[in-house]
Amino acid sequence: MLWKKRKKYRKAIFLCIFLLLFLAGCTVNKEPEQHSLKNHQKETIKEAIPPAFLDQELKLPVQIEEGQFNSVSSWLNNEEIVYITNVGLGSHVYTYNIYTGKNQLIFESESPVSSVIASPSGERLLVHTVPTTFEGIITIIDRYGKEIMSERMEAFDFVFEWNPYDEDQLLLSSFTESWDFSTYQMNLKEKKLIPIPLKEPFAGWKSKDELVFLDWGQEEALLFAPLKKKFIFSEQDDTILDNVYNMKAIENLIMTITVPNDKINESAYTFLSSDLNKLTVLNIPHLTRFSDWLIPYFDFDEKDHFYTFAPKYSSEADTYAEGFQLLSLNIENGEKTVVFEKMENEPLSCSPNGSHCLYGFYYEKLINMDSKDIMPIIKEE
Repeated sequence: MLWKKRKKYRKAIFLCIFLLLFLAGCTVNKEPEQHSLKNHQKETIKEAIPPAFLDQELKLPVQIEEGQFNSVSSWLNNEEIVYITNVGLGSHVYTYNIYTGKNQLIFESESPVSSVIASPSGERLLVHTVPTTFEGIITIIDRYGKEIMSERMEAFDFVFEWNPYDEDQLLLSSFTESWDFSTYQMNLKEKKLIPIPLKEPFAGWKSKDELVFLDWGQEEALLFAPLKKKFIFSEQDDTILDNVYNMKAIENLIMTITVPNDKINESAYTFLSSDLNKLTVLNIPHLTRFSDWLIPYFDFDEKDHFYTFAPKYSSEADTYAEGFQLLSLNIENGEKTVVFEKMENEPLSCSPNGSHCLYGFYYEKLINMDSKDIMPIIKEE
């Protein structure tokens, strides 16, 4: 009986060992599969996230493929910029991905390119070339370089404003050498220029078919003017606000700059919705010039943030030497943040998500708004 019990015991031990080995084998076999699956899932998720969110190393400076650097023009999106090179007597226009380092030639001209202005979506670009001093060619291309429309015009200079509500429309003002002007709607669907009755050449879009502008009048030089609105082809205009020093209209937003009666050493930046409801106000010291005030460079991103340079105190512009703070304003909640303490007041153009800004008179520098690094876009020779 005893040996039968031992036999049963041995069988039980053997069975337990077998089960343990079997289970261990299953575990060993499954772990690499699970690990591999997790890695695959991580890689899949990583691939789905745009490079801008992965803190990917920037591929800068740009390696110029042909010609000499002229300037960076603007952002196409959060990853691509547009820049111009001088090639002989003409110009080339490239797009460049700051994360992959991909250069793409999208436009060639035998005449110098004066400017390239991307549409709000980045899907189209306006290229202004200058064949002669008193002539300009305005060419609209898509982001890959395919021509949509081109017009050759006699003019000394131009001002352009894309319609953010309908990118088949642009506002175009042309100037003679004596600064007389004519204003047009550039209609890309119909491929033609249509004259617009407008008192002033500098205007913005309040809606798809409505403009806003400062009516300075023709008789005398003034510091303030009424802000007016009008439908694009209408002769009639209506006053929105009085005593405005400057204004900027972007999609769903109008910014006005005024000087408060009780704070004559400050500029008040007031942000209005497109239906003219006040959202927030930013007050900063201003610098006086001989006949007006200095407006520091500024820009917006698409996340309801406004960026501007601000002096530390009010003074005369010619004698002020304390540098500028770079401010970020959340238009939605009015929160103000100092991004940099001491900067030069130079042109600024921020990516749609606000993570980076082009900076400098040729946009030759890039600001990382999170790390606070400033790096050259073009290699210094």
